[in-house]
Amino acid sequence: MVKPKDIPRLAEQMLRDYDIHTPGSLFADGLRLSINDAYLLQTRVTELRVRRGEQIAGYKIGCVCASNQQSNGLSHPVYGRLWASEEHRDAVTLARNTFANLAIEGEIAVSLRHDIEPENASLKHITDAVDQVFTVIELHNLVFRGDPPRGAELIANNAIHAGVVYSRGVPPPQAPTDIDLSVVLDGHVVEHWLNRRWPDDVLMALPWLVTELAQKGQQLKAGHRVLTGAWGPPLTLDRPHSVCLLYTSDAADERSSVD
Repeated sequence: MVKPKDIPRLAEQMLRDYDIHTPGSLFADGLRLSINDAYLLQTRVTELRVRRGEQIAGYKIGCVCASNQQSNGLSHPVYGRLWASEEHRDAVTLARNTFANLAIEGEIAVSLRHDIEPENASLKHITDAVDQVFTVIELHNLVFRGDPPRGAELIANNAIHAGVVYSRGVPPPQAPTDIDLSVVLDGHVVEHWLNRRWPDDVLMALPWLVTELAQKGQQLKAGHRVLTGAWGPPLTLDRPHSVCLLYTSDAADERSSVD
């Protein structure tokens, strides 16, 4: 395990590795972290990125389903930061060589119209704060270099987040409704989720996120976007693909795409 005085040095190396698309080399060299130290390291890297002029756009939640938690040796979700410099609009074309083992997840994101007060993290309060709903294709550097379990490595690497492609956004449903979500790869449906409930299924991990952030003196703010979590594992893209995400509810249809 590391000492607090080591965190600044490790963070500088983590950021250098991320910038040259070889994330997490420290773990190949034997770095091992507790979950708490992993978040300290993620936060220190965040401070370095803000210091050089980058802007936090919100948060992502990962490992919301039991299978993803188990595969990383966890019993709870994880979170990472979103960066304005890594947000992409629908129908963007991205180069695979700017990622490390590029993988994608299709999920739903929301933007917030007002701050979420930590003392009121109820699902209803959070739902009332949602301004818009987006389909998103989350981009990952799917690289793990340490030995299992890899939950701390996942967290230290900003939950392996490497960017996100957003749809144009629609207003949230005004009443509970069923949502269908499909990931389409080169014209073929490769993942499909039926009858996921708004807001219960979609926003289920946000109260957890609000509580976790509050323990670290942080808060969801007006204008933040939150990736609410994928319902399946990342899909590795080992060659150029056209990816489309389709969202259907009683209220609206939505799609996002990337080549």
